[in-house]
Amino acid sequence: MKKTRQNSIVVHAFKLGALCAVLLYPMSGNAAPISFNFGGSVSGVFGNVFTQNGTGANGFSSALPMSGSFTFNSSTSDSNGSANIGRYNGTIQNLTVTVGNYTATYSPGTSFIRVVSNPGVGSTYHVEVNNLSGPLVNGRAPSAFEITLENPTGTAFTNDHLPTTPPSLSSFSTNEWRLIFGATGHRVQGALNSLVPLPAAVWLFGAGLIALVGLGSRGLVTRKES
Repeated sequence: MKKTRQNSIVVHAFKLGALCAVLLYPMSGNAAPISFNFGGSVSGVFGNVFTQNGTGANGFSSALPMSGSFTFNSSTSDSNGSANIGRYNGTIQNLTVTVGNYTATYSPGTSFIRVVSNPGVGSTYHVEVNNLSGPLVNGRAPSAFEITLENPTGTAFTNDHLPTTPPSLSSFSTNEWRLIFGATGHRVQGALNSLVPLPAAVWLFGAGLIALVGLGSRGLVTRKES
């Protein structure tokens, strides 16, 4: 009997998650927040944030791992009138980046995503945030984080619209991320090796599963007490 009830809980959780995904899908092209996860590694450290064999919080050295995520508003309007260049100001809602054992977060301030689609000239996907929060590294505070993908053939995009799916790294000949401390001369940087979506439906399914398991557990406790 207990096993039958547990199976029923899982089935209901799956149904609830699927329903949330269906309800969310039509909204994703309008104003739904969209999240991308990213990862990479350190290839260079410059200025006062360099520390021999540093692990992050005590200064940076090469080959440290980097990971993070950012969420943006997919309905942000293009502020640039050019047909080939889209600039989406203030679109980033939150961002977290971890390098080694150091983590910086974005407190909403100045941010933008720039999309360039110019066949024969070049394609660019650039993410930039300012006003980071995080511990000091060798006396310097984090100030900005950037991701830049570039394709010199201009074939990475078909227009300058804000992408709602992560640009494929294989479509770009170069890619770079930079975590800046005060000025560009004090920075840690490297290349991305992953840029993937984090569907909101995953969180909804998880929340539904937790809620249903909680309800099921309460039901079992009630029967035992009665």
